[in-house]
Amino acid sequence: MASLIPLINDLIPMIVSSSVSVTKATTLRPSDATLNPASANEADAVVSKSDKLCASDTILYMASGTGILLVSPGAGQDVKRHELSSGDFAFIPSWTEHQLLNESDQDTVWVFTRSGSQPVTVGLTDWGGDQAK
Repeated sequence: MASLIPLINDLIPMIVSSSVSVTKATTLRPSDATLNPASANEADAVVSKSDKLCASDTILYMASGTGILLVSPGAGQDVKRHELSSGDFAFIPSWTEHQLLNESDQDTVWVFTRSGSQPVTVGLTDWGGDQAK
């Protein structure tokens, strides 16, 4: 029984629903934003979303370009579409099916932050599908 306790942290996110949080760059900049390269401009983009990041929670930062984050909230629910642009952040909880798309003809740069010694990602054949080989 005691050997099952470490598995609880991995099993709960699969049972309890969670939500993705997107922080748009426009909400991080002051309305009179004049970015000066000689000064530091700081803003908290992803806060109070998790008391700790497990190995498969992800923070996504859109460094440049535009892109689409598709998220499957769960079985039988429609896929939610988030349009992202340069400077936007998204918090993607573990076990949340998602897909990133670049529908433009320009390069897109995504920056991912995952904690843990070996971040876990699993490619699927389709929404809720088998593991891609």
